[in-house]
Amino acid sequence: MSEGLTVFLGGAGMNGDYQKDMVRSLRTVGIANPVYGNYSGWFKGFDQQLPDKVDTFGDSSAVIFYNQDENDPIALQLVNTNNCKVEGSRSLFGLVVNTYSGINSQGKPCEKYVIRYELSTPRPKDFSLQNLEIFRALPRGGQFNFIGYSWGSVIAARSALFYARRGVTVDHLVLIGAPINQSLLVAVRANTRIKKVSVINLTGYGDRIYAGMSDVEIIQSVPTMAEQMKAGDGRGHFYYAVEDGDGPMRRLMLAKTLYREGLR
Repeated sequence: MSEGLTVFLGGAGMNGDYQKDMVRSLRTVGIANPVYGNYSGWFKGFDQQLPDKVDTFGDSSAVIFYNQDENDPIALQLVNTNNCKVEGSRSLFGLVVNTYSGINSQGKPCEKYVIRYELSTPRPKDFSLQNLEIFRALPRGGQFNFIGYSWGSVIAARSALFYARRGVTVDHLVLIGAPINQSLLVAVRANTRIKKVSVINLTGYGDRIYAGMSDVEIIQSVPTMAEQMKAGDGRGHFYYAVEDGDGPMRRLMLAKTLYREGLR
């Protein structure tokens, strides 16, 4: 058997047949030992017994509890403060009032005072292959790669960091249509054990999701994503998840792109 392991993690629910087709496409272009995994945000252990729509909704609603680096608090706020400079902070019983200056990632002046609620809920920290329902040993040779799409990109980033912080080298981390916030994006890019981070935003196809976005932008994107999902024709955020039509060709072209990027 060829050495190496490439893990593909799909969108919310991780239940579409496109995942199997994505693995076939990766294998076709010469990427060794591709597999797809499963990680449920709320229904771990029994999500595959639930209706697909319930499983999908569960993962979608869990995004903002997973999409930050584990060293940062889970924080709920309705203002984009990405790139803003913190001038001061006061906190009481989980409520935090931060004072900001500068320009945020949307090019707008930062709100001077922002109230956020920091949650102290138990946080999942084990993003091992076994917890992704991939019962394989770590590769002893070849590449160790993660490819995440949508919700799967959140888990791919967390899993890549899980291994990198334990001294395991991750050769490639590919984030496609990734609703990860800035702290998680910075964390994966800064870790020297993750040799290459590739971000593929689908904004050119009408997707409102992009890597490094704020949680308030994720919330604002929900109506557009719901409309695109209902259409079922692979528009916007679901460009690579459409089951039929252009779906197989799009996934094959994606696999060829990843091969050119160096994935093996």
